[in-house]
Amino acid sequence: MTQTLRLCAIGLALLTTTATTARAADVSPAALQAKVRAALRNAHAFVESVTIKPNLLAPLGGTMTFTAVAPNRYHQVVVGTPGGNDDTIIIGHEVYGRKGNGWTVQTWSDYLVSGFEEDTFDVKVLSVGPDQTTSGKTVGTFVSQDPRGPKPTDSLQCTYDTTTFRPLTCANSIFAIAYAYDDPTVAIERPANAVRLDK
Repeated sequence: MTQTLRLCAIGLALLTTTATTARAADVSPAALQAKVRAALRNAHAFVESVTIKPNLLAPLGGTMTFTAVAPNRYHQVVVGTPGGNDDTIIIGHEVYGRKGNGWTVQTWSDYLVSGFEEDTFDVKVLSVGPDQTTSGKTVGTFVSQDPRGPKPTDSLQCTYDTTTFRPLTCANSIFAIAYAYDDPTVAIERPANAVRLDK
């Protein structure tokens, strides 16, 4: 390779690297946050699987699974957290909670439903990182606020699909989170024989 061709190749590589970094940096945290939130809201169905690593508050670790099915079905299953286990289903404004071997149901307002689901849907992007290549695929990166962390300053390192803006993974020293989308077998059924609490 001649010196001129070698310099051209190096320049092209630098130009490509700079362009990739610039594309990531050109997206503001607010703009990316809006796209990520819209991607979650517009998904037909997704499952957010959270593994809790053993820590001082949960010595044995635990799991949390959040399932959403459009347009208005949501299922939360929590096992092993300090606050105790939880199994909650929301369909519209009807909120079902497992109690023993049965279920209870009550009607919630928009405000209460939105507040319960916001940790899953309302991702808060703090900063945008450069794109990364993982297993031959380029993904975007960002840092988000950790809505379940013990401190308000806790954050998560996340990846997202650069085409759909759907989050893919998030992690820190306590949580490891993975997202899966549009599995046709995922469904949230209304519990039978639930006892109404707000008669």
